[in-house]
This record gives sequence, structure tokens and C-alpha cells, in this order.
Amino acid sequence: MLKFCFIDTETRARVDISAGDDLYTRDAEVRIVTYAMSTLDGGKWADQPVQIWEPWNEPGVPADLAAALADPEVVFVAHNAKFDRLVLMRSLKIRIALSRWQCTREMAYSHGLPGSLELLGIVSGLEESDQKRSEDKHLIDLFCSPQGNDKFVEPWEAPEKWGQFKRYAIQDTHTLREIYKRLPTANYKGQNLRLAVVSALINERGFQFDRRLAARAVEFLKSAKVTSDANMAQLSEGEVHAATQRNRLLAYLRERWGVEIESLRASEVREWLERDDLHPIVRLLLEQRLEASKSSGSKYTRGLKLVGPGDRVRHSSQLGGAGRTGRFSHKGFQPGNMARPVLNVRREDGRIELSPVEAAYIDSVIIPGIYSGSALNNPLVYGGPNEACALALRHVITAAPGNELVVADWKNIESRILAWVAGEEWKLLAYIANDQGKGHDLYKLLFSQFFGTAIADVNDTERQSGKVSELAFGFGGGVGALVTMAAGYQMDLSPLADIVLPRATEKQKKKAYQAWRRAFISGDDFGLEPRVYQACDILKQTYRESNGKINQLKLDLDTAIKNAIKAPNQMTYQVGRCKVWSTGRWLIIELPSGRRLMYASPQIEVTSVKDDDITVKKIHIRETVTYITARGRSWRRERAWGGLWVENIVQAIAADILRAALVRVHDDALTVPVVKAYLDTLPEYERTPIALHVHDEIVLDVPRGSYPIERLKKMMCVQPEWATGLPLAADGWVFSRYGKRKGK
Repeated sequence: MLKFCFIDTETRARVDISAGDDLYTRDAEVRIVTYAMSTLDGGKWADQPVQIWEPWNEPGVPADLAAALADPEVVFVAHNAKFDRLVLMRSLKIRIALSRWQCTREMAYSHGLPGSLELLGIVSGLEESDQKRSEDKHLIDLFCSPQGNDKFVEPWEAPEKWGQFKRYAIQDTHTLREIYKRLPTANYKGQNLRLAVVSALINERGFQFDRRLAARAVEFLKSAKVTSDANMAQLSEGEVHAATQRNRLLAYLRERWGVEIESLRASEVREWLERDDLHPIVRLLLEQRLEASKSSGSKYTRGLKLVGPGDRVRHSSQLGGAGRTGRFSHKGFQPGNMARPVLNVRREDGRIELSPVEAAYIDSVIIPGIYSGSALNNPLVYGGPNEACALALRHVITAAPGNELVVADWKNIESRILAWVAGEEWKLLAYIANDQGKGHDLYKLLFSQFFGTAIADVNDTERQSGKVSELAFGFGGGVGALVTMAAGYQMDLSPLADIVLPRATEKQKKKAYQAWRRAFISGDDFGLEPRVYQACDILKQTYRESNGKINQLKLDLDTAIKNAIKAPNQMTYQVGRCKVWSTGRWLIIELPSGRRLMYASPQIEVTSVKDDDITVKKIHIRETVTYITARGRSWRRERAWGGLWVENIVQAIAADILRAALVRVHDDALTVPVVKAYLDTLPEYERTPIALHVHDEIVLDVPRGSYPIERLKKMMCVQPEWATGLPLAADGWVFSRYGKRKGK
């Protein structure tokens, strides 16, 4: 028999909730606790009524709740359980082991469902009487936030509304319990619950934040903005007062200078700046706009608002928050959403390109420049104040005093997984050879093949472009994906025609011409010259021809998924290393790890599409899969395609690799006496060596010399039992500041 205590808290604090869970819960006072006991035996639930406790009025813990706290077999369930755990511990001194908690938000995210309790009630099909009372939300503002006189409204000052608030709280716990009963559990049990515990420890440990650097960057950027605004006003004859005034600047450029620029996106501004016929004032205006687009002031300001005791930012990641793939999302300071350290550099021919910036240069030049101020005003050296501060953003994350950051990330992880799932043996062998020092880096090799650059001359930014090319084509993308990638990485596609067309076969040229003609007629040629579009299409053909099994994976998945939806509960399809079936309510793709990607309410829409090419005159019958998915606080139907299934699978397997490694690295580091002794000096819920993880990277904050980088790389590259044959390799570095550093 399983025993549960469903629990929810209502709190008040003078710290605003926007300051983050860490700071808010340190100040919060629990006003109401609602809880409900239940048991599950043989699939049958036995529920007790929801109880309410008002600690301000009844200091002692109620007997039934005290009994549940004392019983180690009772599992406590809450929505956003981290919050309730923290306020119970900090406000009421009630400590409950992490392993005894389950979170309905994490459960929902683990299965691709929305995180809102209100929306979950609707999605789960609860009767109206069981759903959250959203109409009473205003009572939270009344009783939980200081009012205009900076005082809280007390229960005895508004007894009728307080009674209504209590009923609201009771209903929340009732809804919580009913939702828990209906949520899928496939991805929230066993090792996934163990991961939830480690994830909670990582969030509670947090990462060290350099307050001094962040504060100086904010001051410096404010000063730089005053100068920039004055320059804009002078250059624009008083028409534009700041580089951030997009519409004003667009209008001024159009009306005064006849410059018909469609938008002011950084990629388009760079393209205009490459022209040699721009008036000097127009050039200066666009350069001011480009520099202002790099502003990172809000990031520094947000970090300063969130940083807590010990100068650490806590609770910055959400398990499964990125969707059904199981990847983590980031919030608050958002360490997973920081641009790569690159600088706009003007070449001798006048072109502006992005050039990688070494972490050592940021440490030794950029950061001292932020402290000194005016030195960074030289855009030829530093890119300008905004760009310089953007470059230093990662470096605001540091090791704790006496510690070092030990950081490693997997090499080519998504490309390797894609080849492994599809069975593209030649690529797997190439990766193995490269890991053994016998072959080229595949991303550099791909860039070299596409753009005719010698492998030895491919830099880090160009290598990143090769990576995106691999994944764009690998996930079924075509010319559009390549154009998007080129814009993001400032890659000039125009030379492709002279490089690619002479090497193409007549068959490839013919297909490329037909593809361009269709795109041109439909207006989907992205404004490319015909020869350039055809060269891009030939690259797509070349990729698909040389990666036949990867291309076939997309087609096989699409076929299996449509067949499964048409005949639910009839058959399970084996595609690559995954299984596909449908229950009618769910489309399910089971990963090699056993975790499942779940798509709600799958349907097939059939449409007739007329070929835009008037010389062909064909009608195509198109079948499109749709499903319902969470987007923020909404729950809506979206379309899918073959490439999306492949991308979801690859990213989900990468998430599984990370999830397993986080637990493994945590456990291994605790066996190191120096690390263990250091962690024992920290509060109980912070005792993990892992301070941060960003995408495919793990960051340890440990005493200097206590955990060698080679040990971290080795732990990360242990193949899970289900991943036999998947070649894993990692790079890593050790330093006092975070940043994109050279691996070793």
C-alpha cells in the first residue's frame, strides 16, 4: 500500500515573488497549510478530507500531519514542490527528506503536459467541481502582498474574505490530488525520481555570482547609454533619441536617407554595413544600432536581483521544463540562454564578421576594461560597451572562495546520437577514429566540404556553422534551414554557386533547378539568386545521399507514426532504436532508455495541394500529423513532420545522457574525501558538487585540485546500458571563472 500526503501552502512576504524562490521563501511566512491524506492499494484510492491548518493561529503541528511527517513511507506531493518544501522548512522548521517529495509540475513536464495547475485540471478532464477556483485568485494579492499602506491585511480585518480564501486553498489541494491520480507516470518513477532529488540539490546549491562585476557592468552600461543616446540624437538631427527606438530609426532612415531596410535585426544590419555605398552618417547610425543590440544590462540586473546568501544564484533550472524531450529549462538569470562569445570584426575588404573571443582575453582585457570604464569605448578593439559587457556575461559565474570550476561537455553529442539511432555506421566509425586521434573533427570536415575551406583553417565559429548545418540537414531541413543558419552565423552563401555547381552531377543540377523553380513561383526562394539557391539545394542532396540511413530514419518514422495513429492499439513499430505506437489518446515514442515521448490527442489531417509550377499541374494528397501541446500557459494543437520526430528523439536521448550523468557524477564526487568533507560544511540540501549544468555541459564547484578534469570526463562518457555502441567523448577545462574555454 502506498501512502500520500497532498499538501499546499499560502504565504505572505515583503519580498516580491519576482525576486525568485530562494529570496522569497527566506522571507515568507506560511499563513495556511492545506493537506489531504490518501492511500493507493491495488489500484484503488482511499481519500480522507482536505484539512486546513493556520499556523499563525494554531502554533502546533496538527496530530495527523505530524504522524505523516514521522512516517518515512508517506510521500508528500505538491505542485511546484520545491516552493512548498522551502517555505515549510524556512518558515515552520518542518524538514522533509528530498526523496519523500513528488511534484505534479515535474510529472506534467515529464510527459509534455502544461505546468499550470489550472490548465492541467482542464487537460486532465476534471469535472468543474474538482478544478482550481481561478475566480478567487485576487485573494492572494489581498492577503499575501503588502497593501498601499505597506501593511498586510489580517484575517480578522476581513473575516468573510478570509473564509473565502480558506475555501480557495482547500480546493487547490483537492484539485492537486485529483490531477495526480490522472497524470501519466511512465517518465516519473525509478531513476527519474532519483534524478529529481539530485536536481533539487543542484538548484539549492546554485552557482557563485560575481556581484562586483555585475554591479560595475550595470553602472558602465548606464553611462554608455547616455553617450550613445546623445550620439543618436546628434546624428539623426534630433529624430531618434536612442538606438533602441526601432520604429523611429527605421522611419528616419527611410524618409531622410531613402534606406529601405526591412527590420533592424542584427543579421540584416550587418548585411547593410557590408555595402560600400552607404553614407557615413547612415553607417554610423547602423553601427550604433548593432552595438546596442548586444546589450546585456538586463541580465546583470536580473542576476543582482536574484543573488542570495553566499553570493549564489539558486533555483535557475527546471527539470523537464523544455518540453517532452526531458531537457532542462532555465529561468531567472537563465545561464542556458547566453550568446556565444563572439565579436563583430571588420575585415580588410570592409565585411563585418563574427570572430570568436578567447576566454583568456575576456578575463585579462575585457573585465579589467569594464572596471576602468572608458577603455572599452574603442569599438575597433572591444566592439563597444554593450558588446564588451555581453562578452563578459558568462564570466560573472565563478567558483566559490578556495574552489575551482571543473567543467566538461560532450563533443558532437547530437550528431553522434543521430548517427547511432539511424545506424549510420560510417559516421560512427569516423567519430571513433576522431576520438582516437586518427581523424578530423566532423563539424570542421562538414564546413570544409560545404564551403571549400581547408580543414586546418576552419575556426571555432565556422565549426559551429558546420554543426548547425549537420543538424539542420540531419533533422530533415532543406534550403530554408541553411539560410536560417547562415543568417545566424553571418555566413555568406553567395560563394556557394562557384564552389558547388562545378562539382555537381547533371542529375543533381536538374533536381536543384526544379526545386528553385517551384520555390521562385511560390515566393519561397528566400531572395537568393537562382544559382545560389540551386547550390544550397545540391548541398542538401549531397548530405542526404551520403547519409542515407539518417534520411531514411525520417521517412520511416513518419510512416510508422501515421500507421500507428490510423490503427491505435493495434501494433508497435520498431524504427531505428525506438518503438512507436498509439493508444488513441496518446502517440508514444519509446526511447532506448525506456523513457517515452508522449504526444496528446494525435490526429491526421488530409489536404489537397496543387503544385504551383504551371508546367506540372499535379494535385498532391498530403497527410499531416497534429497533436496538442503546451505552449506557455496555453494548450493548443500544432502540426508535426518527419524532421520534428527525429529532432525530438535526438534531443531526448541527449537529455537522457545528461540525466544519467548528473546522478553518476554526483554520486562519484561524494566518494572523494576532500569533496565530501567540503560538502559536509554546507547546509544539508546543498550537498552536491554540481553547481550548474547548461545544455550538454556539467559544471562542478569543488576545492582546488580535488576532482581532476579527466575524472569528470570519464564519468560523463560512461555508456548507459541502453546506449551500447554510442561513442561518447568530452572536452573540459578548469578555471576560477565560467566561460567558453578551450578543452583539454
